[in-house]
Amino acid sequence: MNSSRSITKAISQYSCRCTKMIAGLGIVGILVQPHHALAASDNPDVQELMRLVKLQSQQIHELQTRLSKVEKHAGPSHSKKNVTVTGNTPPHPPPRILQSGPVEPVKFAGDETASQKTVKYPLTPAPPGTYAAVSDIPVNASPVMGVTSQIPSNSTTTSIGGLVLKWGKGLPVFTTPDGSFSFKVRGRVLADYGATFGSRYRDLNISRTVMRAARLGVEGNARQLSWVFEAEFGDNKPEVMSAFMMWSQKVQKKTLDFALGNIFNERGFDGSTGSAQTVFLDRDLVANTILPARGWYGMGGMFKAIGKNWHVAIQIAGDNVNSASASANVRDNMTYMARAHYIPWRSNKALIHLGVWGFYEDVKPSTSFSQSVRLLARTNDPFAMQLGPTVPLSNSLAGGVELLGIWKSSWALFEYGARHLQFRDTLPTDTQYASYLGKSGTTQALSAQAGIFLSGETPNYFARTGMWSSPRLLHPVIDGGWGAWELSGRWDWADSSHVLSGARAWTATIGLNWYLLSFARITLNYTHAQVTNKSGNYIGNNSGNIIGVRSGIIF
Repeated sequence: MNSSRSITKAISQYSCRCTKMIAGLGIVGILVQPHHALAASDNPDVQELMRLVKLQSQQIHELQTRLSKVEKHAGPSHSKKNVTVTGNTPPHPPPRILQSGPVEPVKFAGDETASQKTVKYPLTPAPPGTYAAVSDIPVNASPVMGVTSQIPSNSTTTSIGGLVLKWGKGLPVFTTPDGSFSFKVRGRVLADYGATFGSRYRDLNISRTVMRAARLGVEGNARQLSWVFEAEFGDNKPEVMSAFMMWSQKVQKKTLDFALGNIFNERGFDGSTGSAQTVFLDRDLVANTILPARGWYGMGGMFKAIGKNWHVAIQIAGDNVNSASASANVRDNMTYMARAHYIPWRSNKALIHLGVWGFYEDVKPSTSFSQSVRLLARTNDPFAMQLGPTVPLSNSLAGGVELLGIWKSSWALFEYGARHLQFRDTLPTDTQYASYLGKSGTTQALSAQAGIFLSGETPNYFARTGMWSSPRLLHPVIDGGWGAWELSGRWDWADSSHVLSGARAWTATIGLNWYLLSFARITLNYTHAQVTNKSGNYIGNNSGNIIGVRSGIIF
């Protein structure tokens, strides 16, 4: 390298001298005219100048030849050997390699310290209550400040200008790089098949298909403000489901949520879980029996306070947005509802969840009151526990408790609820149920259920608000794995016989869930039910069995 530099320097010096000589020769050429060419050639100065030009031209040629040989010899050896850069010369930076699909950090249900860790894919089995055991946010919830809105099985991102697209559940989430603004399409498709047999009523032994849910909606956020809108098309008619806006605010490491609109109930463990994330084909009898007259949704406001291992939710709402009361100019059913959960203990292998909930409702005037509680899957609604019809309901007061335990890949849940019914003492018209005026009664229900992930996953418990959610798979099918397999069982009991024209029933269910992805699964259930009705189309003792199958996907 040093010899090459010296040769180059010599060539430069000789070139400068040659240039000066040629300039001098040009001056002589100007002074010596063509017809004096012979005389000029005899001039000794001119002859000396021409000799020097030829000599220097020859030397330059020799130096260029030597330089070519040096570069030819040094080139290959330089490419094969490591060159150490010394002095003040900065080293060349390594080339940049573009990589897609970084695995993003995931935050655990209100834990501030857990959000600083990084999850690597594929995941390994993680104990409940730890960072890696967190589940996806429930589909009936809105985007929440400080919590990742989705935890996909194989995370990828795409950047277009200043917009980031996060891929995880089939559709992209459009978001700004800092996450302050986002927008996504959401929905669910749940298709059921059920075959009932063993009933003494021939009309109840049927095979049927039904679209449990065909829902489409959008959600987004602008910093602390988020919103959700969903419409349901499952019964061949559009209905508005979740439709609300929510303001989230951090106060002393706690999250405060304020929501207005058509909001899903918080009522019990199973009752607070969305239809796409329940373990079985239908919720337990506590959720289906201890239910407000207005149903699962209400138009009003909700406040939530969320801490590291607890949350409290308070809701005041009237009828849901699909109510037909407006045309008759009748007031809403007003419901005042609250629920709280607390995790008193957790370790690297287990946790305990405690919950309590209740509601009071002031029911609008009507002609009668009745309640039909489905005992088998939604493919056979008539197989039910029937209460009423009887005189209109005036008000009711309800409450319940919940206890969940998780140990490694297994879980167990116990729920109990009761509802005191107060009937009206006046009727708009005379009916055959006039003897029931002013009466009261109590309905109650309990459920005991348990399950285990045979493939090693942690139970899909969402600790932020204490409910079921989507699990995190260790071996998704799209990545060549076998998915997640969950075996579960449940026993339910309900009794409304203390109410005139009431009934009692119990059910036993065995279920198997195969999660192809965290947001796609196939469910198989077998249920046996026993019921004794005092009213309705199927009076007396009855039993039946059903085998039900569901294919479900959430996006």
